[in-house]
Amino acid sequence: MSRLIQSFLKKLILYTGGVLRVFFAALFFSVFGLGALFLSQIVFRLLSIFIKDENKLTDLSRRITASSFKLYLFSGQICRIFKISIEGTDKIAKDKGMIFIANHPSLLDIVLFISVVPHATCLMKEAIIHNPFMKGIAGCNRYIANSEGTDKIMHKCKKALLSGDNLIIFPEGTRTTDENKLKFTHGFSSIALTCNFNIRPAVINFHGDCLRKNAPWYSIFTGRLEYRITFLESFDTEKFRAQYKDREDSAVSRLLAKHLQNLITTRM
Repeated sequence: MSRLIQSFLKKLILYTGGVLRVFFAALFFSVFGLGALFLSQIVFRLLSIFIKDENKLTDLSRRITASSFKLYLFSGQICRIFKISIEGTDKIAKDKGMIFIANHPSLLDIVLFISVVPHATCLMKEAIIHNPFMKGIAGCNRYIANSEGTDKIMHKCKKALLSGDNLIIFPEGTRTTDENKLKFTHGFSSIALTCNFNIRPAVINFHGDCLRKNAPWYSIFTGRLEYRITFLESFDTEKFRAQYKDREDSAVSRLLAKHLQNLITTRM
């Protein structure tokens, strides 16, 4: 009888914990949307009225965005929605003009990266950039839409990197569906080869059902979302290019993308 009672109590505790996670997750996801809308439509609009220097505006808006995301993630950990571990932040503190790449298991990946990567801009889906909740943030922070023509994207990315911005790209182009079969496109490596921009690979180990592609948000019932992000050593693009002097840039770009895809896969 005592075993039955213990089993019942254990299941009850698990069920109660799941219900509470769903409740807090609904609250937190709503807060994220409302917070982004507040930043986009009020804070950054006011900043753009009073600060006319575009570089100063962008620098301030990026710092506000990073701080807001840090606060959001910290609050989520307090409420046991997230468990987050980030390794290698000391390596990236002084990065400038660096391309950051990683696998892309969840919807929250870009929020995690923007919260810790200094001088961060990113290549983002047009639908997100023009979303009313994100439009003001994307505009002030100079995020780059991935739907523009290839030449225009290359020009904007190159300009951002040369100015000292760090460019965040998820080379899969969408959230990972099979972690055993990553498939990187070579757009990021083509950008890197234009001026031998170095690349900072990162590995995202994610455990959880919620926020994955095609997964309902309420699947957080099964457990909190656990992230372990590791920033690896920067990759010297110029040295890699020197190994293939006799190859065309497009071929080297594909080789570079494949090499870094394999590197990240082995660390997952």
